[in-house]
Amino acid sequence: MSAESAVESGVTAAFFPHGLGHPIGLQVHDVAGFQQNERGGSIARPAGHPYLRMTRVLEPGMVVTIEPGLYFIDMLLAELRDKPLAADIDWAKVEAFRPYGGIRIEDDVVCTEAEPENLTRDAFALLS
Repeated sequence: MSAESAVESGVTAAFFPHGLGHPIGLQVHDVAGFQQNERGGSIARPAGHPYLRMTRVLEPGMVVTIEPGLYFIDMLLAELRDKPLAADIDWAKVEAFRPYGGIRIEDDVVCTEAEPENLTRDAFALLS
């Protein structure tokens, strides 16, 4: 199925059951990911995105994680197999990757006035 269909149908939730990232501050998982502004308030998660961990508008100086991942969790796969759209999934590929459990990449990124600065990739580049 197309990427758009996978998102619309909810298939992606079975393979990506968490948020995309979160703020980093004094605590590893900093607070205020849903804060509207420095005075308070909150910005709710959009419908259909229960795992989103941040809706705050990013500003220069903020540091956030970007954590795309792909997971193969038996419980979630079993639920997906019971749905009509299961016929659109390449289950042979799922079974090939299932023993690994999944993968998540985490980059730490600084918001700037211009392009964001990826601290993780910059650090790895220094090792070369």
